[in-house]
Amino acid sequence: MKFDEFWNLVATTLTTPKKFVAQSNIFEAKYSGGRIMVSTSHGSLWAIERSTARQIWTKALSLHEKLRFIHTNYSDIRTSAYVLSIMKHFVVDESKME
Repeated sequence: MKFDEFWNLVATTLTTPKKFVAQSNIFEAKYSGGRIMVSTSHGSLWAIERSTARQIWTKALSLHEKLRFIHTNYSDIRTSAYVLSIMKHFVVDESKME
C-alpha cells in the first residue's frame, strides 16, 4: 500500500467518527477539512495534518517491519501514537507498505 492509498482510505472511511486504541487509551478519529481530527477520552483534541501522517509513514518505511507500529520509535512526533493506530487499522500487511 502506498501513502496516497492509505490517505484516501482515511478520507473515505472516517467521514464519521471511528474508535481506535493508542497505548491502551481509546480515542475517536474523524476526517474533516483535509486532516484527521482526534478526540481523546481525556477531552483533548488534535488535528493531524497530511504532512505529519506522511512523515510517520516515511519513517515507518525506514524501520524493520516488526518495529513499524511501536510508538516509541517516533518520539519526535507528538501525535505518532494516534497515527500509528490508524495506520495499523488500514494497513493489513505492513510488509506491503511502499
